[in-house]
Amino acid sequence: MQVASGYRFQVRQNLAAWVGRLWQERPARYSRALMETLSLIAYRQPITRGEIEEIRGVAVSTNIVKTLLEREWVRVVGHRDVPGRPAMYATTRQFLDYFNLKSLDQLPPLAEIKELDNLSGELALELPEAAAEALGSDESVAEGVDAELESMESDADAAEATTQEVERADNGEQETPSP
Repeated sequence: MQVASGYRFQVRQNLAAWVGRLWQERPARYSRALMETLSLIAYRQPITRGEIEEIRGVAVSTNIVKTLLEREWVRVVGHRDVPGRPAMYATTRQFLDYFNLKSLDQLPPLAEIKELDNLSGELALELPEAAAEALGSDESVAEGVDAELESMESDADAAEATTQEVERADNGEQETPSP
């Protein structure tokens, strides 16, 4: 498969299950904030952190920028000539490779993304009045919900690991210590 930095070997879909058994790798999970920040950089590059914060309406965590720089999905391409000289960010070839793109032209048009957003808004379920009043519009409630969802995901991951250990034991396989 051809990507921005050259070619990449990729397993055919019909063989993916077999090869996947040989290479157990969990896909990385990225927060919505990280993906929103990355999207803004991809569509509006070069862009400063302040501009990202202005568009999103919330502060951009230092960890988000650090993660994007460590993964080499974005890089500093210069500094804006304003007080404070903020860094301007742009995407890299590693970003294109990771998302199987040859160029930024292959990103979906913003109009298409807005249509998806409108569709998800139309499909949203309304909360009963009592639940809506109980939740209110407090941001701490939203943070609590996010923390609860993360807790549930980690519980699900632990349950999946336990299930795999039981299956190995049932098959007579011995657990090998991880390095």
